[in-house]
Amino acid sequence: MCTRSSTILPMYPFRFGVQLKSAGSVEDWLESVSKLQRLGYDIVTLPDHIDNSFSPFAALGYLAAKTDLKIGTMVTSNDLRNPLLVAREAATLALLSKGRFELGIGAGWQESDYSQLGVPMDAPRVRVSRLEESLEVIKSSFSKPSFSYSGLYYNPSEFQLYPTLTPDLVPKILVGGGGSKVLSLAARFADVISINPSLRLGEQAKETLEEMQQQSYRKKCNLVQDKLDELGRKAEFHCRSAFVYIGSDHYKVVNEVASHLGVDTKDAYEMPPVLIGTVESVIEQLQYRREQFGFSYWSIHENDVDAFTPVVTVLKGK
Repeated sequence: MCTRSSTILPMYPFRFGVQLKSAGSVEDWLESVSKLQRLGYDIVTLPDHIDNSFSPFAALGYLAAKTDLKIGTMVTSNDLRNPLLVAREAATLALLSKGRFELGIGAGWQESDYSQLGVPMDAPRVRVSRLEESLEVIKSSFSKPSFSYSGLYYNPSEFQLYPTLTPDLVPKILVGGGGSKVLSLAARFADVISINPSLRLGEQAKETLEEMQQQSYRKKCNLVQDKLDELGRKAEFHCRSAFVYIGSDHYKVVNEVASHLGVDTKDAYEMPPVLIGTVESVIEQLQYRREQFGFSYWSIHENDVDAFTPVVTVLKGK
């Protein structure tokens, strides 16, 4: 839940995930996952890009037998797969993991994914429209024994999902994005909504960095909450960290970050995806950001795991 005041109670307890990007050796990869479980993290997620990371569905199926952590995609690129094949993969992973799989899905944004595969990268409005149809058919496949659908992009006929899932095994759906159209879709369909800077111009673009500021997140958060209220729905809010530093040199570090981003120190401290300070002050930042923005589910990068663990120990489940 997002709020325009600082007085409401949070909806969801804190949980913490780690996005694993680099593959390395299988042994090192499994040791990283085992370490996350020992340290108390809740979920491990894999991206979906054409790079040096494992293909997510096969890798997560392997992990389902190797860990008790929740597992998920963060996020699949909708344009690269038929959504009903995604639904089959998700249902299989949900069954194999006994309900621990979460399906994150996005419209696709990384140009190199499209160019390497020879897939046309359509305009954002087209990609978002296609994502809307995908969400409709994926959710229908989870809830109906058989269904047909007539859309602009997808036209399944009498589709029957196998394996079939009992309600307790149906995966949570996470939809992430930074534009108003994607976030409105998330409010309609998602169980978990990941609010991000828009990446339409790339991760390092000036406009992307500007969208990391507090006022941009608040605007997006309010848009999503208003839509949820209109629909009578509730959803868990997710934030992916952009930068984490926990230590005694945090004043120096935040000044360096502010200089790099071209903002003043106060604005850098207040950026929701930027977490800088001592363990105690980062705990306070997360509590404040849950009260103000609703962010109870946080993802961090694997390089930040050790430094961030004391925060997880204090806040997990609270």
